[in-house]
Amino acid sequence: MMSEAKVTREAVIQDVIDIFIETLGFLDEDEKASVNENTHIINDFNVVDIDSMAFGIALVEHFSVKPDLEEWGRAARIGEVADLFIKHMNKKP
Repeated sequence: MMSEAKVTREAVIQDVIDIFIETLGFLDEDEKASVNENTHIINDFNVVDIDSMAFGIALVEHFSVKPDLEEWGRAARIGEVADLFIKHMNKKP
């Protein structure tokens, strides 16, 4: 049986993956299937600044939290982004 925290993290990772794929809009089916928590947001698909900004905005809108820029700079992979949002969601009153 999985712990509740694990399920929550997996759900957030899946949301981040879904938003990443939707925001980019140019991935083919094989590329979409390859996106996982270890996917590097910029390097793995040659994501340009405007797409990464749109991804960030979509995440902020979806999760209703806004990490600061310094934290964003340290989150390079899907799993790191999910963990960043989990951390901020847990701080919400």
